[in-house]
Amino acid sequence: MNIDRRHQLHLPSNAPAPDTISQIVSAGDATGDGKTDFFLTVGDALWAFVGYNGATIEQAVQLSGSAWLDRDIVTAQDVTGDQVADLVYRSESGRLLLRTGKKAATGGVELTSLSSAANSAKGIDDQYGSSGWASTSIRLLMGTPDANGDGIPDIWTLRVDGAVRFYAGSRTALSGAGTEIVGNGDGGWKNKMAIG
Repeated sequence: MNIDRRHQLHLPSNAPAPDTISQIVSAGDATGDGKTDFFLTVGDALWAFVGYNGATIEQAVQLSGSAWLDRDIVTAQDVTGDQVADLVYRSESGRLLLRTGKKAATGGVELTSLSSAANSAKGIDDQYGSSGWASTSIRLLMGTPDANGDGIPDIWTLRVDGAVRFYAGSRTALSGAGTEIVGNGDGGWKNKMAIG
């Protein structure tokens, strides 16, 4: 692996050790300060890294201390169309759930609204994908900004048989089996280690 282009990133003193981070997802500017933010899992905890400026992360905020060991963050962007970041994640039961964010008084998302279903704008996590999302069927999945021009973040998946599928985002819930981009009959991406 070529490491010539790596550069050091300075984290706040309360940030978890980098080698304990199991997943990290860019949220764009979720907090409205003009800087990139990230959501990450560390063991069973959910964290936010706020205010990336190219060299440092300004704040590390632990949002939840539990329930994330068997979950995958899919996307942390505005799904509902209210200009506030939401959180879509894969649950331990293999469903996709949508947690709606509340707008902060200073603009952007109120981070604590994404810490639990009870704190969210709706007070519950809505079902976003009802079934078929378990890791036994979909090995890897990743949310991206809008790829098909409808203004809603989308989802890309790598299935266990090597097929790659694209799911157009929805304001409320996904429907259909997605669009196959790479078929499993062509060798697919069965041995790929990551998407993104």
